[in-house]
Amino acid sequence: MNTIVWSDLAYLSFNDTADYLTENYSLDAAIKFDEEVEKLLEKLRSFKHFCPPYELRPILRKCTVNRQISLIYRVDGTTIHLITFFDNRGVHLF
Repeated sequence: MNTIVWSDLAYLSFNDTADYLTENYSLDAAIKFDEEVEKLLEKLRSFKHFCPPYELRPILRKCTVNRQISLIYRVDGTTIHLITFFDNRGVHLF
């Protein structure tokens, strides 16, 4: 099984997203987001190449958590480095 390591940016962007959902939608929306991320991380623990390479930077991989949110990560041996979560609808670096 692979090990997952959260970067500071991944941790911050995850929490910002959960806070946004809580404040603008509901606590249930934030809980659902957390559950979606946990399901995705379970898949990644078993299949580190579960998500396709990111087309602009193939060393990175991009997962869709849900319609609005994606995750960027990098594989290094048996370690999966979570880089960031971002809103697909906004302006972002990825």
